[in-house]
Amino acid sequence: MRWPQSPARRRVVRDAIDVSITAAMLAAAYMVRFESITDAPWREGFWRVVAPVVVLRGAMAYALGLHRTSWRLFGVREAERLALAVGLGSAIMVVARLVVPALGVPLGVIGLEGLFTLCASWVVRVLVRAADESHARASTPQRVGRKRVLLVGADRDGQLAAEALRSSPRAELEPVGFLDDAPARRGLRIAGLPVLGAIDDAAAIAAQQGAELLVLTMPSASRAERRAVVERCRPSGLPLRTVPAYWELLSGETASHVRSIRIEDLLGREVVGHDARQQAQASGAYRGRRILVTGAGGSIGSELCRQLAALDPAALVLLEYSENNLFDIENECRAIIGARAIPALADIRDGAAVARLFERHRPEVVFHAAAYKHVPMMELHPCDAVDNNVRGTRTIVEAAQAHGAERFVMVSTDKAVNPTNVMGATKRAGEMIVQSRARSGSTKMCCVRFGNVLGSRGSVLHTFQKQIERGGPVTVTHPDITRYFMTIPEAVRLVLQAGAAGSGGEVFLLDMGEPVRIADMAKQMIRLAGHEDGEIALEYVGLRPGEKLYEELVHHGEDVVPSGMDGINVVRPAGLDAPTILPWVARLEAAAASHDGRGVRRLLALGTGYRPDAAVAEPASEPMPALPEVAANAAVG
Repeated sequence: MRWPQSPARRRVVRDAIDVSITAAMLAAAYMVRFESITDAPWREGFWRVVAPVVVLRGAMAYALGLHRTSWRLFGVREAERLALAVGLGSAIMVVARLVVPALGVPLGVIGLEGLFTLCASWVVRVLVRAADESHARASTPQRVGRKRVLLVGADRDGQLAAEALRSSPRAELEPVGFLDDAPARRGLRIAGLPVLGAIDDAAAIAAQQGAELLVLTMPSASRAERRAVVERCRPSGLPLRTVPAYWELLSGETASHVRSIRIEDLLGREVVGHDARQQAQASGAYRGRRILVTGAGGSIGSELCRQLAALDPAALVLLEYSENNLFDIENECRAIIGARAIPALADIRDGAAVARLFERHRPEVVFHAAAYKHVPMMELHPCDAVDNNVRGTRTIVEAAQAHGAERFVMVSTDKAVNPTNVMGATKRAGEMIVQSRARSGSTKMCCVRFGNVLGSRGSVLHTFQKQIERGGPVTVTHPDITRYFMTIPEAVRLVLQAGAAGSGGEVFLLDMGEPVRIADMAKQMIRLAGHEDGEIALEYVGLRPGEKLYEELVHHGEDVVPSGMDGINVVRPAGLDAPTILPWVARLEAAAASHDGRGVRRLLALGTGYRPDAAVAEPASEPMPALPEVAANAAVG
């Protein structure tokens, strides 16, 4: 018999089965208690209590939500809830029997009925799930080339991954066993698969089992642990894949989605766990609100839009200057919240257009992620950097205050700290504008400062990837250059939490962990691409103008204190006020408008502590030659 497809029919069938189980198990309990299969010894007691017991069991199931669980996906959590429902029902029956002895139901019958009902309910649900999985596999055409794989890691994560791969009707892989170093697990069967040996034995075991691929099933392991396992798997010569990392599972990926290992799986800081209190605070700050995001099509802006859309805002205004980027993020957000995703093709430097936008949509929360971000490019175009990163920021800040926005959050960068390049200096100027404006008006304004994000557009990862695909060389500016890295989804999650907590004028600093040597990152990417050491050359081409060897997270004299939120600290800067800052900002914008590059640099040095590299030269009047392609800083975008 096929399981009904209609939800209403499925519920009727499930309820009928549960009623039948309860009645049958009560009868079985009487039979066992009175050691008789005839109805004479227990007929009267059974018929007196069967209806109340059925009603009680049904009431407990509905009270605990069992009627909303899927039998086809019956798992550990559903089994625990079922046990709780049966146990509470039996406890109520025991209390009723003790309070009203006239009921006449033997306590032994109550205990046996609960045990039998629990076991029978479990068995029926497990059989339904097994039948469903068998039907799904049988109805899926067998594909030629289905790969046999060994799973690396036989702990709880490995068990979940194995079950996901085996139960997925469209899985392209056939797991045949586990590799794990724990001696206690050797020879065990986990999720129906044997633990065949240690990780170092991968080549020999793969040959015995006919396996063509290794799959890393350690999504919650640290990056250092994953990095060590990858290095140990390399001698096997087998391709290595992974189930999604921890932060991807939190974002909705499933353990059956096997993909290639990326550099962000191995390098960068460890992901901060989700804090329910912080998440609830962020959700409350954005759900049902009108929100505007500038730079909505950029690396950070687009992820902000995705995560905000998932929080069910009243409206999400996507402000973006690039038509193509706006088209892409609008389609993504409309798939989540429909017409509440509102595209706005505008330039943040256009004060009149920005004012019209704010007047029309009246955003309650503003995230300012629009910025020019590329360090070498801004060294050549300092006036444009000021025009966009300073004047654009001032325009958005003033519009937010003038139109009564409740919150304003600026996305900043570690390059704003003791800046040695124009891009960092203009971002610091933007921070100063926000801090000075936060002291007046009702809008709660803050900045969130963090380092590089893995995989942003135009980042070092993209440069390395292209160079590796061409066969090298891979160019790095300096053997000792380091940068802080974190994933884009986690950076945005923490930005949302910091923005919800800001009370006015703070500069939040995300915990970036330990810095990563760019040369190490390049070597890892070469290995991940399947090349041995030395196959692709690594060249050091020298630091570029304005580039630091080591990034900093706080200015001289700034104090960093805990914020009370995991992964987020607060920087205590010197107080700034608008009457002091804005005249300097006006002079800076005027110098940019008159294309006075030297004046722009002098004013940035005066106001932000900008210390330009002595090698920085003014752009020539004639067209500039193309820059050599070297590893670029992966700044926020």
